[in-house]
Amino acid sequence: MTIDSRPASAGVSPQLADDVEEATSATAVKSPTLSSNLTPHSNIFFNIPKPVLKTEIPQPQDRIEKTEQLVYCSTLFLQRASFTSTTSLHRAELEWLAEMEKDTTEQDRLRWIATRMVEDFVQNVASKTSVEISEIVSLGLILEKEPYRKLLSSIIGAFDDTRLLDVSLLQGLVQLVQSNSSEYLDADDLVKILSILRVRLEGTHGQSSEHTYHLTLAVSRVLDVMAEHEVKGLDRVVQHEPLDGILSELKGSSDPYLMYQACYAFQALQYVPDNETPLQAILRHSVGVTRSLLNVSAVTKLDLSAVLEGLLSLQDALGSTFNAAGILYEGASSLMESGQGVLDGLKEKLGSGKKQIWYAAVRAANALAQAGQLKDLNSLICEAPCRREPLFQWGICQLLGEIASDTIWDTAVRQQAIDLLGVLHKDDTEWSRDESVGTYMTKIIGQLGTAAGEAFSGNTYGPAYPLRSGLPMPSSSPLLVRVLEIPDVEYDLYKLKLQRLGERRRGVYIPPQAKPSLKASDDTLFPLMEKVMDFLASPRQVLLMLGDSGAGKSTFNLELEHTLWKGYRKYGPIPLYIGLPAVDNPAQDLIEKQLQYHNFSEEQIREMKLNRKFILVCDGYDESQLKINIHTTNRFNQPGQWNAKMVISCRTQYLGQDYRSRFQPQPADRYHRPATDDFQEVVVAAFTRAQIQQYVEEYVKELPAHDVLQDKSPWTVEEYMDTLVSIPYLMDLVSNPFLLTLALDALPSVVEADKDLSSIRITRVQLYDSFVKRWLKVNQKRLEGSPLSAEEREELDLLIEDNFSYHGIHYQKDLSIAIFMDHAGNPIVKYTHLRDKNTWKATFFGPSGQTKLLRESSTVMRSGAHFQFLHRSLLEYFYSRTICDPLDYDPDAEGSEEREQVYDFKTSLARRSIIDEPSIVQFLAERVMQDPPFKQQLRDAVEESKSNVDVELNQISAANAITILVRAGVDFRGADLRNIKIPGADLSSGQFDYAQFQGANLTGVNLARSWLRRVDMSGANMDGVRFGELPYLEADDLTSACGYSPDGMLLAVSVWSGVVDIYETTTWSKVRELRGHVGGSSDVTFSPDSQRIVTAGNDKTVRVWEVAGNGGAILVLEGHTSSLYSTSFSPCGKKIASCSYDKTIRLWSIETGECQLVLEGHTSSVRSAQFSPDGETLVSCSDDKTIRFWSAETGEPGAVWTSPVGEVRCLAYSPDGRWIAAGHHYGDILLWDTATGETSANLYGHTDDLTSIVFSSSSQWLASSAVDRSVKLWDVSSSTLVATLNGHNGDVYQVAFAPNERQIASVGADKKVRLMDFNSSESMSSGLEAPSPQDQRVSIVTLAYTLDGGAIFTIDDDLVIRRWDGEARAGGGVGGGLYVSDLYTSDMEDMFFLWCAAFSPDRHQIATSFDDGPIRMSSVQRGPDTPPATLLKVHLRAALVVASKKKLQAGQLTDRQLVLKYSPSGRQLAMGTAAGSIYLWDATQSATETNIEREEPGVLIQLMEGSQDVSALAYSPCGTWIASGNTETVRLWHQQSDQDDSWLCVSVVRGFFGPIRDIAWNPVVPMEFVTACKDGSVRVWGVSTGVDGGDMGEGVEVRFLWGSDLGILCAADMKLEGVVGLELMNRKLLVQRGAVEF
Repeated sequence: MTIDSRPASAGVSPQLADDVEEATSATAVKSPTLSSNLTPHSNIFFNIPKPVLKTEIPQPQDRIEKTEQLVYCSTLFLQRASFTSTTSLHRAELEWLAEMEKDTTEQDRLRWIATRMVEDFVQNVASKTSVEISEIVSLGLILEKEPYRKLLSSIIGAFDDTRLLDVSLLQGLVQLVQSNSSEYLDADDLVKILSILRVRLEGTHGQSSEHTYHLTLAVSRVLDVMAEHEVKGLDRVVQHEPLDGILSELKGSSDPYLMYQACYAFQALQYVPDNETPLQAILRHSVGVTRSLLNVSAVTKLDLSAVLEGLLSLQDALGSTFNAAGILYEGASSLMESGQGVLDGLKEKLGSGKKQIWYAAVRAANALAQAGQLKDLNSLICEAPCRREPLFQWGICQLLGEIASDTIWDTAVRQQAIDLLGVLHKDDTEWSRDESVGTYMTKIIGQLGTAAGEAFSGNTYGPAYPLRSGLPMPSSSPLLVRVLEIPDVEYDLYKLKLQRLGERRRGVYIPPQAKPSLKASDDTLFPLMEKVMDFLASPRQVLLMLGDSGAGKSTFNLELEHTLWKGYRKYGPIPLYIGLPAVDNPAQDLIEKQLQYHNFSEEQIREMKLNRKFILVCDGYDESQLKINIHTTNRFNQPGQWNAKMVISCRTQYLGQDYRSRFQPQPADRYHRPATDDFQEVVVAAFTRAQIQQYVEEYVKELPAHDVLQDKSPWTVEEYMDTLVSIPYLMDLVSNPFLLTLALDALPSVVEADKDLSSIRITRVQLYDSFVKRWLKVNQKRLEGSPLSAEEREELDLLIEDNFSYHGIHYQKDLSIAIFMDHAGNPIVKYTHLRDKNTWKATFFGPSGQTKLLRESSTVMRSGAHFQFLHRSLLEYFYSRTICDPLDYDPDAEGSEEREQVYDFKTSLARRSIIDEPSIVQFLAERVMQDPPFKQQLRDAVEESKSNVDVELNQISAANAITILVRAGVDFRGADLRNIKIPGADLSSGQFDYAQFQGANLTGVNLARSWLRRVDMSGANMDGVRFGELPYLEADDLTSACGYSPDGMLLAVSVWSGVVDIYETTTWSKVRELRGHVGGSSDVTFSPDSQRIVTAGNDKTVRVWEVAGNGGAILVLEGHTSSLYSTSFSPCGKKIASCSYDKTIRLWSIETGECQLVLEGHTSSVRSAQFSPDGETLVSCSDDKTIRFWSAETGEPGAVWTSPVGEVRCLAYSPDGRWIAAGHHYGDILLWDTATGETSANLYGHTDDLTSIVFSSSSQWLASSAVDRSVKLWDVSSSTLVATLNGHNGDVYQVAFAPNERQIASVGADKKVRLMDFNSSESMSSGLEAPSPQDQRVSIVTLAYTLDGGAIFTIDDDLVIRRWDGEARAGGGVGGGLYVSDLYTSDMEDMFFLWCAAFSPDRHQIATSFDDGPIRMSSVQRGPDTPPATLLKVHLRAALVVASKKKLQAGQLTDRQLVLKYSPSGRQLAMGTAAGSIYLWDATQSATETNIEREEPGVLIQLMEGSQDVSALAYSPCGTWIASGNTETVRLWHQQSDQDDSWLCVSVVRGFFGPIRDIAWNPVVPMEFVTACKDGSVRVWGVSTGVDGGDMGEGVEVRFLWGSDLGILCAADMKLEGVVGLELMNRKLLVQRGAVEF
């Protein structure tokens, strides 16, 4: 047959077109002749490797230009494991594979491209072109499961939705189904596809034969796959029978193409049974089977001999009927995986005879072709038993046509397929017997001669059909092009990862520890990195990392980023380190700006915003001067916004009130509360001694072998550690990592040889001075040895000639001024010369001259265009030197040569307010102690503010000056501060005993925790003055309960007398009294709507009151048989629960007052009963050690929890329902998890019975009260103590949280209601009258002066001896004293109270007596930090110190004696009693304790009319003064006459916050005594005589000299006459603290 010559189409080479023509031309060389008994030796084909689409292979990280490259590369990499030594790979392929194995990022990039193409395609499948469909389905073999299934689902849906048949979409669906393994396909997918095709076929049949053909072909391919995947259980009625009927009808079509395809599909359907799989049928009929139908010996190779032998066996046994479901594509069937033959031959007939042998043979032929076994295919065609079957011949012709037209095959192979078709057509008579087969072969050959793959033209059998059943690889790649328009984010992230890892210069790094809150104790420390990783794995969104300046926050942040980048994996959260000061307006677009800085494109940024998660490591919140919540302003984690977790660091000193609101994620809806679970807080802890040792060891490793400046070998670890330990207080100072670095750098030059290290004092500012000095010298030497230009060398010589260090310091001081004044204090300066050369920045960052040399030798570092000091504290240090430079005060210092003063002191001090810059203030405060002239200058600045000249500048200068002086510990005792103007100054914790502030401008001054005893404020302007505290409320009797209304407007307080007082919370005025209970009430609770109050009475009644009513209780609920403990409202407000001593709980109706339920089950008093937040459950606790649950509706009992720590005294249900907190008999608080019923934490802190416990409205905080007189605040999320409030002077009965969480109220036996502003950023020390700045503060039992009067020894309740050094006087106070000795021994475990103690006369022992216990004698041991020279020089004030509980029987007196003291001469004995009296005896007649009980008293001194105990007594060394102490006061008595021994009280010293425990007079310094108080204070007082007026008109004044700072506001005897602007609440507070208004 002659074929017309036509140009070859794309994909068919001219040579191939010629070969086609030659194969069919009458003049062509005749092909080998095939006869009916043709053998395999006449093969035209040869076996080749499995066909793979190959194209030019790109280099790793090169751009993928077309989809063929993507498919080829991905296939090559995915199949690498199957390659063997015989696998034919080109060198380029092998090299590419080797590179890919090492480059995981490139592997991820290829997968990312394919995945993104799928995402692009599925956005609108119906609109995609045939080219795009062809492109996307070509990825089927390389897709991962998730994108594959996403693509499959979208194409199925799109095809099902199309109204007209889309052939390209249909072919794409079939090709996608055929392309992947069974693990990605579900049987349901295939059944669904088959169902859609069947419905389409039913609708198309009889209309378009072309569409019917395509649908039938698709059905065939899907059924093949279903057979391979052993899909079974097809619904016979819905699926199997209807499809069987349609295909049976189509088999009779006059269109031979359609007829063949219908026959094939019909045969395929037989292998997808509705009742059993082919394998099951084969196994069931396997008896007598002698041969395998297909024996698969390997995944990629079929055994041809087994195929042919099996087919012959089946033909003999079954004729034309057999079961061959196991003929599968390579590797697809479970039979092949198991290593068995695909299908064993059967010797008996199976089924109904519908299954035909030709179908099995065609399937085998396809499998051989796909495996590249073309020679075996050739043999099968020649030798198959069914080779005469026309349908087999049709199938072979179709297969050969597809091979010839598919460009995946080599040109020679395609030519061989055409040759074989020609031979079969011309020379094999068996293939010409059926006219349709011969015509089909002619058409195929003719089509291949025109344009491969195009439809037939001039087809006599009907419409044209394509030669290839699948979609060709497209010539263009539109999907790939669109995807590559978004640059590969992962690749650029990979480059960023390498960049950041390379930039990290770790140096010395010691993993820091942290604690969960500012007030948490050191025994709660944990590794910071572990805690941050736990946070990142949690649902929380923000972690706030607090720490002091230099604590290592920035270093840790960089280490965290480094760790996260090292662990980064594709599509994982992206770590992003952000230095907040370097970002312009971080409140908006924070992530975008940082990504732009890293050169990501806008398209990449949009992509990451939509699809990626970030871990933001935000450093320097304080340095960026931020005051807002950047998590909220950036709308992180809101719909359509950035998905990010944030770790953000901030200096502790920068925080103010309610700081959590700046960091805690806020809800998008302002009416919802913030979720506390979204926020976490950690505080970087100071280095421990072990960490300091570890740091020193690493630091020494980094040192050079020779110290150039010292011209000697560097120090060893031992030398550093010995020095750090030996210099007093230095170990505490260097627990700050940055200061440790400075110290290690400076110590070799600071410490002189053979100098007594114990005499050295090093401060923080001295470390900075030494560090800077050494830094500049090192860099001067570096520059001297560097290759410089001639101009630079000349400039350097000039600097060195005029003192290089001086100019280096001057440069950095000027820069610090510019940053604060011209750059708003932002420590990071961006400078590009062309843009900034005419600005102030050029002065410091210009590219040439001295500026460049000084910058490069300074402590300023550069990162690109950004400049900043090595550490924020260096910026603050240099600014402080603009106010006070040590060179200005030390004429012998290097660099202090006679020069014109650059910085005027007054101008520098007044330049700007530094009150809110605590680090600058601290540097200057340390200068005060070093430089007396500077101290005087500051005093002068304060004095100058009294004038009316340059008022504004003088005010700034004076406010700065007095703030520095107070921070330095300079006391202002008796200072004349009249008319000073210091608005905004920080005088917190200042010492102003007897100071004169008349007429002063104190606007906005901070006086929190200041000592203002006997201060005269007459006429002062106190507008906006801050004290950090609220006044207390005082009742007529002890206060037993309190509660806020849910709207926060009212506070109800139950008084033991039976009254309930109602206070309005804005003015704290009493608005109503509720009377009715007899004997008081133990609980008071508002209803949810704040309209009613319920009280639990000691009179066995529950009473309900109307808040707005004027009468008595509206309901009196009776039923309990004993006093009540507590009551509570249900959340709906319709029920009340009450519990009682009578062991029952009662539920009452608020509407009717009826008792609805009585709940019994507890075996002891029921202490509390609370409703769950949803109101469905009631939970109760009891002294029987259980917590019980009840149905609030039916009363049915539920779970019972038994407390492991004993009696349960109170409980609280958290508002979020997650926790139940239970308080116990001995102070334990257990947190129970309501979901598991298990305890999650035990909160230790209280030392006695818990009385109440309450959650804040957000469930974040927990407040507790106890008999130990304290209120404690806990952070629920971290289970740590936040603060202890020791304001009460008696048992605390109840504590309540205000609904807004800003305030706490507590009541107790001292008749007071304590109110505290809740500020979680501070130590919570402001508990009104008697706050405690330190948790677990111990009280002093006894004290004594050393013989030289220079120090004091004390013994406290914890049996610790401490030395209080007089050197601290100038600082205004001493800390906790130096630890000397611990007296505790294991045999003291049963002793609860140290009754008294005394130093022995020989100074070597301590005598201690416990409550009802024996007297013990203990040796005083030297403590670790106490110099031995000052040890044990203790002057005993009396020969005998005795404390007894015995009653005095002499005369008519029955007072209990508390304290006895001898006079210095030993002739008189003084006794203080519980009745407030002091008795004096002639000690010569009553020398022993036993005689005292029998003798008549001598002179009686009645101290006061009240009954307060006299707890301490002490004679002065001269014997004419007695100081006595009782509750909160010390009285000074003076002997008026030796003849009649009369005594007069000449002064009352107030300002104590607890009973006086001991008093001692200084044996050396006249008229000086020291007091020890139960509040933990040790204070030294000076007595002055001959003063005009004096404290009590007797010419005597007692002034505070020095002592421990409790952090308590003291206003005893403060004068407030004529003050201006003092707020009413502050005035009330001061009066309560002892101030007088006139």
